[in-house]
Amino acid sequence: MPTQPRMMTAHTLNPTQGWPRPNAIFQTAKFSANVTIDPVFSGRVVHVNTAGEYEMGVPNTIKSLKVPMYLFPNSDDPDVSNYGGNPATDPDAWVPVAPTGQALALPAIGCYQVETTEFEPESSLGQVYNIGDGVTATADNSNPITGGRITKGAAYEVPICGIVADTVKKNSHKRDVLTLWSYFLPRLS
Repeated sequence: MPTQPRMMTAHTLNPTQGWPRPNAIFQTAKFSANVTIDPVFSGRVVHVNTAGEYEMGVPNTIKSLKVPMYLFPNSDDPDVSNYGGNPATDPDAWVPVAPTGQALALPAIGCYQVETTEFEPESSLGQVYNIGDGVTATADNSNPITGGRITKGAAYEVPICGIVADTVKKNSHKRDVLTLWSYFLPRLS
């Protein structure tokens, strides 16, 4: 039996405030070869490594200034990864939209309010997300369940990549979303 295609509304980042604006900041980069998650979903958190490429989550290192960013597209979306074929051998080949494979992300130091589907469910967390809670994102390049996924975090004990702005709700596509204000607080202890 063939696999069912993924719905484009299953994994999303929806900036509800602050994007797009003429003064909004963003980052574009390729994914590091260290990232073995495929695909990486929109709404996950990434950071830029020393080579200028995305890796998953926020490093849980004391005083690390690796800025967390909310990934906008899925890594396999046509504007990120779009192999159009070889024009030398295929007359129907096309030039990809973004042949470099770069994806856009919104840094948590920007002034945004975002809704994401990519957070640890309250049922597995064992507690609810309350307005004002800090959140972090797991730095794991190989685990497709937890890598870059948002979960609760204690300020100063783990790096914080956002503040809960609203309780978990259903979006217009009937998917659970967590609304965050962008924020970055490095781990201090």
